[in-house]
Amino acid sequence: MKFGLKVHHKDLDRLLDMRPEALEFALFAGDLNGAWIKDVKFDGPIAVHMPEKFKDGTLLDPASADDKIRADTIWALKKTIDLSERLNARRIIFHPGGIRKPAIHLDNGPLLKTMRELQAYAPESIELLLEDMPGIYWYAGVLYTSCLFKGQDEIIDILKDLNMGLCLDICHAKLYCNEAGLDFPSYIKALRPFTRHMHLSDARGSSEEGIQIGEGEIDFKGILPLLDDPEIIAVPEILDGHKNDGAGFRLAADRLKSLGYFRVPL
Repeated sequence: MKFGLKVHHKDLDRLLDMRPEALEFALFAGDLNGAWIKDVKFDGPIAVHMPEKFKDGTLLDPASADDKIRADTIWALKKTIDLSERLNARRIIFHPGGIRKPAIHLDNGPLLKTMRELQAYAPESIELLLEDMPGIYWYAGVLYTSCLFKGQDEIIDILKDLNMGLCLDICHAKLYCNEAGLDFPSYIKALRPFTRHMHLSDARGSSEEGIQIGEGEIDFKGILPLLDDPEIIAVPEILDGHKNDGAGFRLAADRLKSLGYFRVPL
């Protein structure tokens, strides 16, 4: 698989010595004007991850039944698409929304409506991907519930309905399987045919995410045969991995390479 590096544009210059084969740009609401794009110099594949919050700190919610919240979310996501086109990005990764406290049943109709509108807006050159969610979601230091896009049957039904691919977050998958009492390798195997992009970090229990590779509960060596594909971009997503000149990302990349995940010199 291809070694992808998750970056914010302010971190890019000090992380490129890791020689990534691809980049995934993490966006914040303040990045959507795109003034920084002119300074990006990278020849490989680029993916973009949608901003998760508005400038006031509230979450974007593609699955909201509130017309104003959904309209504001669509506006921000269309800006994300515009920016991605200027970056010559190949893919955009979207969270499905549906973060609530307490847990409630949500109809997936608003999410489907949102994604269809974004598909119609996006150029054919950009592939839109949805990311699987854990059961428990940290937001502003508080535990919330992800009410959509967790179970494998639900994920597959939505992806088939939209004719859309998946960003498979291995950590999210493990957390959800731990919470739901599901077999993790079977879950991964079911979602693998839809997977176009991956996030890699370790996990523990039902809520500890973004853990350094090898320091949680995931058997990365054991699941490699289920994941390996030369065309998939895999991105280490370690909590605060960008700090100290990317020390967490560098360690994760080294450990994953030693397990056979990346075949390029790092």
